[in-house]
Amino acid sequence: MNKGIVFVIVSLISVSGFADHHKGERDKGPGHERWRGDLFKEADLDNDDKVSFAEHEAMVQRMSDRGRARFQEMDSDGDGFVTKKEARKAKEARKAHKGKMKAKHKKRKDLDKEGKGSSDE
Repeated sequence: MNKGIVFVIVSLISVSGFADHHKGERDKGPGHERWRGDLFKEADLDNDDKVSFAEHEAMVQRMSDRGRARFQEMDSDGDGFVTKKEARKAKEARKAHKGKMKAKHKKRKDLDKEGKGSSDE
């Protein structure tokens, strides 16, 4: 019972972290389509604008696999449980990674601007 509760809590934390990671992406145009509205597109494997039961089950399986992987990442001591300390540590690591990715993206964007500016002269 306790393992089930922990799994549900960790899954919710994982989903909220995933949702937080993608908030604001709706306003970004093509290429940034990983938000709630595009779960349909992700599930529609044959692109027929319909999601079959098999496609739905495949999507559920992929989401479940990602949740299990996230749990394993958070369970840093490998004891089969995620403590609050481990969850906080994982959240901080995700934030740090997100910050690095933002900085890298900004640097790339700045370099692109410099390149375009120098070619216009």
